[in-house]
Amino acid sequence: MIHFSKASNQNVEDELAHQKTLSSGTYNLDSVIGQLDLDFRRKCYICEDKVKSIRIEHFRPQCLGINEKFDWFNIFNACEHCNAIKSDDFKQLMDCTKDFPEQHISYEIEPLNPLGKQIILTQLEGSNLHVDTINLLNSVYKGTNKRKKIQAEVIVEDILNELNYFEDLVKDYLLEPDADDLDDIKYEVNNASKFTAFKRWLIKNNTEYSGVITPLFIN
Repeated sequence: MIHFSKASNQNVEDELAHQKTLSSGTYNLDSVIGQLDLDFRRKCYICEDKVKSIRIEHFRPQCLGINEKFDWFNIFNACEHCNAIKSDDFKQLMDCTKDFPEQHISYEIEPLNPLGKQIILTQLEGSNLHVDTINLLNSVYKGTNKRKKIQAEVIVEDILNELNYFEDLVKDYLLEPDADDLDDIKYEVNNASKFTAFKRWLIKNNTEYSGVITPLFIN
């Protein structure tokens, strides 16, 4: 989970307000999907993978009422895996469009740990984060049933591949600085790339990397 800036879009908000007045109103609109795609950089806001099966996700459950259902700032971009796990649970999540999750949680991965125990999420000292956020992320990265565990293993494998590529890129740049590599690193540590929080924490946890790469973070 990483910070995203959610844009105000008057056309989308007006369209949702109109749909709210209809007996069969819907939020599943092309304009909504298109703006979510831009705001969340084609990523799921929970797992940070690129979305392959788009789900329009209500940050506060739409079962709370019609206002939540059609509130543009309550509508997020998610994948099928995370949307199904979150469901109407985890009601006290951090809102990543208003706060910065990686400033409250450290994201680490231990590839030699047994399956289901490779992702290590730790609440940072001094953070007042509610347990719902880490509990949801653990459910997403570990799975909650056999089907979800298999899907989670695929996500974790993808995280490992991304981090291996990213660390090789950083090592090559530090060994022989190159403008193209620097541009690639800038992309990787900002929120358009997959699993940005893990990449940022890989940098933060390595004193050899952090002095050079941390200034490239853009919140």
